Amino acid sequence: MLLRLLGLLMLASCAGAPQQGIEPQPTTIPAAEAAVEAELQARQRIVQIAEEYVNHQWSGSEKNAFHGADEWRNQIDTPDQMRLPDHGWSLSGGKNVGVPYQWGGFSSLDEFNQGIAAGLFGGHLPTRGLSVYTREAVGVDCSGLVSRCWELSSKRSTRSLPSICMQLRSYDQLLAGDILNLLDRHTMLFVEFENGDKSLLKVIEATAAKGKVHYSSYRREVLIEKGYLPLRSKRFSR
Repeated sequence: MLLRLLGLLMLASCAGAPQQGIEPQPTTIPAAEAAVEAELQARQRIVQIAEEYVNHQWSGSEKNAFHGADEWRNQIDTPDQMRLPDHGWSLSGGKNVGVPYQWGGFSSLDEFNQGIAAGLFGGHLPTRGLSVYTREAVGVDCSGLVSRCWELSSKRSTRSLPSICMQLRSYDQLLAGDILNLLDRHTMLFVEFENGDKSLLKVIEATAAKGKVHYSSYRREVLIEKGYLPLRSKRFSR
């Protein structure tokens, strides 16, 4: 992808300055450049949305926390400091940073803010291997985050995301806004390579371990060993 972009820019540069005595010829480079620019902007938009989830500031209280069985006997466990002392959100009304993890969650930032103000639970963690989606909580899970960043009309799962993607031949082809997907387990949004040999990947993900949306760095070989597939939305496949 990067080589293709460089090639287009070099062709555009040559086409933009015709040599003396040579009649300029019609070219399709401007259209190609426009397509590349549109894709770059779309990818920047994806990462921007993800970063908004990472950096979102909000205040919660005890009314947004719950630990126990709800009226349908579903176990509810919010990712607050009672559950996650090191990473959980504060119940005391202090500033929290990062949208909480919610199993099955697909909240927009506006929906999240409105839900917290209305007293809904701030996230919902998988509990005791028995995870049930609840409308009484707001937040996002891993695929809910990707679905929001890709601005999809409905939530996709780690199982259904591949149907709207193409699999890349190599991790080397990853670009900002692509994903790394592990079927029925987890998905994360690729941001960039953190070193020249592309062995360290920076991603944005929603995890139960930290209880919210956050940045992470992973060694390439670790992700490959676990079976993560590099996927690209078909909106970018030409």
